[in-house]
Amino acid sequence: MDIQEKSTEKSSGYRFLLEGVVVTIAMVSYRRFTEVMPEHAHGENVYELHYVEQGEGTVFLNKKEYRVEPGILYITGPGVLHEQIPSKDNPLIEFGVYLQLQKDAAGGELLKGLSSHALWHGSARKNLRRLVEELLLEQAGTQPGTVEKMQYLLAEFLIECIRSAMATKEEVRMLPKPQEQFGAHAIQEENALLVADEIFLYEYRDITLEEMAKRLGFSVRQTQRLLQKMYGKSFTQKKLEARMSAAVTLLQNSRYSITEISEMLGYASMEHFSYAFSKYYGYVPSSLRKKEKKQ
Repeated sequence: MDIQEKSTEKSSGYRFLLEGVVVTIAMVSYRRFTEVMPEHAHGENVYELHYVEQGEGTVFLNKKEYRVEPGILYITGPGVLHEQIPSKDNPLIEFGVYLQLQKDAAGGELLKGLSSHALWHGSARKNLRRLVEELLLEQAGTQPGTVEKMQYLLAEFLIECIRSAMATKEEVRMLPKPQEQFGAHAIQEENALLVADEIFLYEYRDITLEEMAKRLGFSVRQTQRLLQKMYGKSFTQKKLEARMSAAVTLLQNSRYSITEISEMLGYASMEHFSYAFSKYYGYVPSSLRKKEKKQ
């Protein structure tokens, strides 16, 4: 059964216990990437699982270049720098899970395996494709028990991702049922930083303050106060920072023209982009590209 192409991103707040450790799933996303994901790294105990379903492109993990294509899984853990550039002609479609582990909890063999593979790129186990389909269909449906089943499927997805990295045998499939159930929505402010980080990473082109407030479940004023508290910056400043970071990634690591880059970043013209870039960094985009060519 084929999954229809979607572009969804949802702050979930699902929680379950794995090896005695609380795992909080802050974001589940299914996106078609036509824009660059600029370089960034996650904080303590935070991991992101990237499963490529369709398309192709390039990912840089701690500055090292890797190709991504259907069936590729890559894991980025605490402090791992990563950025992603989709193919212009064959954009990436990726299923992503953004999670945080309970602080100072040891866990068992699985979670130690995740920690030791905080930077990993390789072929995913075959049944991950099935799990992605089940997760998307369950998330979109209205059947009773969705919360419980989503937590169960997400636990299985995490286990299979870790096993992919640990290169365990495909035929060994043992999914422990979550030991404790939590509500569908975690305390929002607890996960707001994770969700806001993801929004600025993936939607820097078009996101508005009103849309972000809706996604976080806060009023516009509450969202403004929260961003100031978390980043010490306003929404406008954070959005500009994200766009400028994406601009640097594209200028340094792609063959897109400056006009194409300005369009990808949501600027009305190359002139508007060049003005914003030079005001932010103190030099024009073309000079950065010339520096890179000389190296």
